[in-house]
Amino acid sequence: MKYIPIYEGLTIRAQKSSPPHVAFEETIRPNSNFSEWNHFQSMMPVALGVEKKSPDLFAKKIVLAEMTIQKQVETVATTVRSDATSTGVGYSADDAWMSQLSNAQRNRLQAAQVRNDVLNHDWQQEPSWAESAAAALEQSGLINSRGDVLSPNAKKGVAVSGARGESLDRPSVQRSTASDVHQNDYASAGNSNGGSQSFVGGSNESSDVTTGVRRIVGPIEITGGLAVTNEHHIEIRRNDEGVLKELGRVDLVKGTYNIEVEQTTGTVVARLVNKEGKTMGEGSFRLNRLVAGTQNLLSGPKIKVEPHPDYTVALTGAYNSKANDAAPAQTRVTFVKGVSDVKVNREGIASMENVTRGSSTVMRAAAPKHLETTNLIVSGKESRSTLYPESMVNALMDIIAQHRNESYDGAPSLIWGKVMLDGKPVAGIDVTVETAPDLKPIYFNQFMMPDMNLTKTSDNGLYAFVQVPTGFHSLLATRSDSIFGYVNVVSEEGAVAQGDLEATMKNESVPLRVFDAFNGEPIAATITMQSLPEDLSVPTGSASISLPHLNRFGLTRVNADSADYIPARYVYNDNDDFIHIPLVRWEWLRAIKAFMKINEAPKSGLIVGFVPDEDFEVFLAAYDNFNQQDIVYFDMQGRILQNRKGAAGGGFVIYNVPEDTHEVVVTGSRTQKIYSRVVPVDANSLSVLNFRE
Repeated sequence: MKYIPIYEGLTIRAQKSSPPHVAFEETIRPNSNFSEWNHFQSMMPVALGVEKKSPDLFAKKIVLAEMTIQKQVETVATTVRSDATSTGVGYSADDAWMSQLSNAQRNRLQAAQVRNDVLNHDWQQEPSWAESAAAALEQSGLINSRGDVLSPNAKKGVAVSGARGESLDRPSVQRSTASDVHQNDYASAGNSNGGSQSFVGGSNESSDVTTGVRRIVGPIEITGGLAVTNEHHIEIRRNDEGVLKELGRVDLVKGTYNIEVEQTTGTVVARLVNKEGKTMGEGSFRLNRLVAGTQNLLSGPKIKVEPHPDYTVALTGAYNSKANDAAPAQTRVTFVKGVSDVKVNREGIASMENVTRGSSTVMRAAAPKHLETTNLIVSGKESRSTLYPESMVNALMDIIAQHRNESYDGAPSLIWGKVMLDGKPVAGIDVTVETAPDLKPIYFNQFMMPDMNLTKTSDNGLYAFVQVPTGFHSLLATRSDSIFGYVNVVSEEGAVAQGDLEATMKNESVPLRVFDAFNGEPIAATITMQSLPEDLSVPTGSASISLPHLNRFGLTRVNADSADYIPARYVYNDNDDFIHIPLVRWEWLRAIKAFMKINEAPKSGLIVGFVPDEDFEVFLAAYDNFNQQDIVYFDMQGRILQNRKGAAGGGFVIYNVPEDTHEVVVTGSRTQKIYSRVVPVDANSLSVLNFRE
């Protein structure tokens, strides 16, 4: 190591293209003019910290011998024909099919032969898949030796997964392990409601069912800004009451689809899916639109694959002259009781993504100097909402107060909407609030002014109700004593509930089934639906009903003929492809409550939900302090799960739900999708929800 002190100034000059280290070496090389450099250059270097010389290092060259790896291919032992040549293997008549295999298929067959001796096995002596499945079901106690299905609720008990050392005297508690849950997960693929898909004794009363293979060909269009790349694919299938059936094909070059179906029931669905499995767009049509006949080739309608449905709402101000005008400045929108707070874009559109088709929520919109607007919306359709200025509402309240000789104190609560038929306003409609029959409607004349002399809607179809009690309300529109339409709204203090009443001339035939939630047995019942003018009796547990083709939130109440089942409220959509109504027993809910030691709270109700698609968790929106012990998860056979999470094909029970309009939210463990359902809960009532896409 050299230590070179420099006592004189050092100037380095070099060309710009010279590297820095070259310039430095040229400057301080030994033939320079610096005397100090010459002095120290002649001095011997001093080794610091070294007392003796280091030993010499030696290296030895190692040459590895060449390594050769050889693979011996074991051929399949077959009978060789006498005319086999040296260049190929001849096969007997029984094994001649092997010569038609490709190299990859032949290699797989050889590997299987080495492992399991598949070619020499007598497969005819083995039981068929159906016989193996029947033996497994008989061993598990689900069927008897004659093939009859045994009811798992015969003892009216509750089975508990993971429970230890506890049991109920009456009804009894059966125990199951986690492996039992996984063994039954296979059934959830065809289970769209938490119960069995086998409806013993049920009949489909639809008259448009045809059997035999039908080939359907039609055009397909990708729209709404969607595009197909090498990371996307289009899947087209027939969906029959939640069960996926035949798979079709799509020709993107010709813009057509092609699918062969065995029955003209259900829906043909086309989905644009990315490489992560997320649905980017969707389009469908119902097979009952096709004309039944003997032709094997049918011409199908055009399928438009549009962006995957989310919560989307278009907002405008009441003073805007055009329908497409943007929302007022600084408008804010919330979904799912404030869980999602979104901004409004320049076009007045607000949306929430990653929401499943058919979900429902109460949208709330607010802007400065405007009353808040609430709107019960359903995913899959762009809804429209109006923001009303405070000055406009105050003027309306003054006109009504003077005419009725009444005074209105406090924050106003209104329902404001329009009656429409296929998107056009309708005159001559009478609107009532079924949940508050004393409220009197206000109709607007052709000048958009409230006219107290009007008893029905004018040509603009506008109406309003003032001083509406807060809570969930159902509105009914009638014309000449016949039902025209309905709408459900949520009224809040100091807010306007959007209540657009829509109707259509287009109806669709929809299958409806009522059955036991855990064994699939059809149950006779009486059904009251908002879409039907009269109660529907279903003595066989199944029927075909005609519903308006509208994406609209509806409620139904079901009373089973058997006293073993609880009367309950169900949520449905008029646009659903099918309606499944699973019934639950009194004894089942009572046994769970007793086993889990749940205390009943006053003025509370129950919510039961079924989630068929994936594992999940559930919560009540805006109820952060809700007691988690009042939420019980169960598997597809109704047995309690102790891991505080739901399993695919099972569901949940929420006890002690306060009286209110709730939003029950389910989040999928695999897809992280949001399943949301709006449901009004009354004291001592049961609400049953289906969380399927």
